Amino acid sequence: MPVLFYPDAPLPPHLEYWEGLDLDNNTAHLVDEPWRYFEPFLASRGYTLCWKYYSREKPETPIRPRALKYPVAQDPFRPRSREGFVHLFDNTDQSANQTGIHQTTGWLTQCASLKMAYDAQDRVCALKALHNSRSRAEIDIITFLNSPKMRACADNHTIPLLDKVVTEEWTFIVMPYWPRSVQTCIPWEVEDYFNRLAQALEGLAFMHRHGIVHRDISIGNMLLNVHYGVPGVYSSFARRNIALAYIDLGCACRFPAGSDPATWVGTGYWGTMDHAAPEIPRGDSRHSQPYHLPPVDVYALGSVFTRALSWEQIYCKTFGNPDGLPTAAHQVLREFVPGYVALLERMKDPDPTRRPTAFMALQECNALRDTLDPSIRFAPPGGYPEICHLRQRSSQL
Repeated sequence: MPVLFYPDAPLPPHLEYWEGLDLDNNTAHLVDEPWRYFEPFLASRGYTLCWKYYSREKPETPIRPRALKYPVAQDPFRPRSREGFVHLFDNTDQSANQTGIHQTTGWLTQCASLKMAYDAQDRVCALKALHNSRSRAEIDIITFLNSPKMRACADNHTIPLLDKVVTEEWTFIVMPYWPRSVQTCIPWEVEDYFNRLAQALEGLAFMHRHGIVHRDISIGNMLLNVHYGVPGVYSSFARRNIALAYIDLGCACRFPAGSDPATWVGTGYWGTMDHAAPEIPRGDSRHSQPYHLPPVDVYALGSVFTRALSWEQIYCKTFGNPDGLPTAAHQVLREFVPGYVALLERMKDPDPTRRPTAFMALQECNALRDTLDPSIRFAPPGGYPEICHLRQRSSQL
């Protein structure tokens, strides 16, 4: 009897809770089966699923290098036809013809309902399967944030929604695949730290202004449109137009436009434990007290950027400064810009009433940025000099 796929047969009952298959050791081995079921249908809509195997019996999906030659989208949040999604290799790098984003991503994903796929132009996309009833809130929120009116706003840092493939039970949202989290790039200069933080605060303030609370801000849910194998990746974020985007709105809440943010409350445990605010209950949360939601997002964001700064310090201490430079940007930041860390600490204040709003934090971030001496804010072409020379120059200002 031939195996039937969508739309000729329903998804088998044992796969119905698709998004939770990887959460149970008894079903984790089934994570590929729902994708196999929808694979012919998605192919008919122009999406070729990417498979990665480590055996000779099941070959991986061949690399399609055509998209590596596309120029990077001028507006990363509104990529046009035949524009690339991420910064890859410089055009002068001959290895661009043999390798690319695929060499390090392996098309591996962190959840069962997320899969990489090629679109009709051979660009790598991320497909996320959302149940039409269980995930209705997430579908509606990402659709709203990608409406023409919202997408036209420069401070909207939600991952672009390229397409929606809708079936009776499931909606597949199609997004550009941005491969690097906010933590996995080493800033070249102090300006990069402010550029990255300002983008994140701007995007969060935008969501809050429109009644949306993310509730799951984490390192893995804030992505950059850059591949870490880029030659010169340690150059300025701003000069390369490297963008930051929020993903995964599965925990998000939406409140009526114009309502008082002071009334936006929630209960129970939501989000990523590593970045959860202290007012969020741990353990059994059935009888937890309501808490104010916007400060929870602000706390998580401060926690993510504190963790990223610590990771960059550890990385440089372990492997050396980028390009063998005598002084890394994080060293300059720590010594000459104490206000940056102080802002993150205020965002993580244990008392939620003392945390700044996302908009207030953004204003403070930009004000501090504007007060910096150019010799501290921007690195010269060869990188920052020895820290002792910077100290001497700073004392003369």
